[in-house]
Amino acid sequence: MILDNLNMGYCCINTELRSLGIFCSRTCRLDTVNSKGIEYIYQLAWQNINDLPAIFRWNYTNNIFLYRMSSEMFPFASHPDFCSIYDLEQFRSRLEEIGRIAKHYNQTLTFHPGQYNQLTSHRESVVEKSVIDIDLHAKILDMMKCGRDSVIVIHGGSKNGGKEIALSRFKENFYKLSESSRSRLVLENCEMAYSIEDLLEVSKLLNICVVLDYHHHNINPGTIKDEDALINITNDVLNIWKLRGITPLFHLSESRRGVKISDSITARRAHSDYVTNLPFALIKTLETTKINLDIEAKMKERAVLKLKQKYNIY
Repeated sequence: MILDNLNMGYCCINTELRSLGIFCSRTCRLDTVNSKGIEYIYQLAWQNINDLPAIFRWNYTNNIFLYRMSSEMFPFASHPDFCSIYDLEQFRSRLEEIGRIAKHYNQTLTFHPGQYNQLTSHRESVVEKSVIDIDLHAKILDMMKCGRDSVIVIHGGSKNGGKEIALSRFKENFYKLSESSRSRLVLENCEMAYSIEDLLEVSKLLNICVVLDYHHHNINPGTIKDEDALINITNDVLNIWKLRGITPLFHLSESRRGVKISDSITARRAHSDYVTNLPFALIKTLETTKINLDIEAKMKERAVLKLKQKYNIY
């Protein structure tokens, strides 16, 4: 069956385990760090990473093999006040161990750092912070000894000066990243600025894969207005993933119930609790290609399980 090519996962929080106090995004306010010291955020980080194996086990038991880790696992690690003194090395052996546990439970792990990561920005300070943060995510994946399917997803970001000029800044700033970051970085089309076709030129030029987000595409389709055109451009997207030898990653979400196509982008972009349908273009892709699919829904793992049940995916 073509649905055997589909590996679905969720993002960051497992709602069932969170109710038991198991989660990986413990953080605090900057004032708290300043009053309690950096050792306090190290304590939070230890708690965060030590909860990962329980999530991996739960996922495996429930036939979920794709998981996006929280970017808040190491609070303030890329903050300008702490990035130069943050001791990530103290976590190396434990992260390597957790990486082995992830492999044991057949988990593909990814990251999606915050939208403030913008290599297209015209502000040097934003670019510098982005490089620090993306490099941090790559280093974590390296310490866990994750394979090439463990990618780091960012949006196109700024379009100051126009998309062409902004993307030329991206091409320049891309080489400020570490080698590991460059090998793991992938771009995602977004609902506000960059459509799939906007990203394809830089994708082909720099051999950067594009994560196709169907919800964002529905809001910001560019000139890709029908299913046939979407299928055709998906094939262009897939070619880069195949060239790189990485399992393609897609994102799927839907607007909240009751939101209409005529509503504002702000209303349409907010994610629903569950996802009701797999898009036709995605199902066509599954006829020939194995993919990873992040379900971006508020009910997290429950949304994945409900969708698997609907499509008889076990």
